[in-house]
Amino acid sequence: MNTKNNYKKMNSPKNYLKNITLFILVTILLLSLTACGSTTHTIKSEDMEITLSKEYKKSTLANATWYYSSPDGLAMGIRSLKDDVEKSGLEVDSVADYAAAYIKANNIPGSPSVKTKDGYVYFKYNHKVSGTEYSYLTCVYDNNDEYWLVNFACYKELYSEYEKEFFASADSVTFVEEEK
Repeated sequence: MNTKNNYKKMNSPKNYLKNITLFILVTILLLSLTACGSTTHTIKSEDMEITLSKEYKKSTLANATWYYSSPDGLAMGIRSLKDDVEKSGLEVDSVADYAAAYIKANNIPGSPSVKTKDGYVYFKYNHKVSGTEYSYLTCVYDNNDEYWLVNFACYKELYSEYEKEFFASADSVTFVEEEK
């Protein structure tokens, strides 16, 4: 075996270009796989901002202020002015009262308990719709003269996978002053 000839073949201009091209392609592939692309996006509706996973796409739903759906679930927000809540006859003195009134008014199954987290209250429940079981995380915020209800839902069997993401989105909620 002639190692001198093998060395010349390996280092020929043709092989050199192939090696450089291969190196560049592998580098581009690795960079595209490890790029720091955002996996979330922030949406704004009225005076509320929330960060959702990029898999959520804007949709519409009657009576929802904003509504986003994904292949496995949904996220929606409902804004209620406190004056309108009072005019409807509901006796609500706090965000926890509003959450309890919402549970009662919507006949939410299982009488879920309202729990407190930094900046909002929440409750969890399961509900069957058209034969399919869904799990819900509903968060309620008090913002000056309004209540915001943010509802997350997914297939019941996926809830344990999504709960952390739902709470991360709920924790991201901020309220901004409307530009006048």
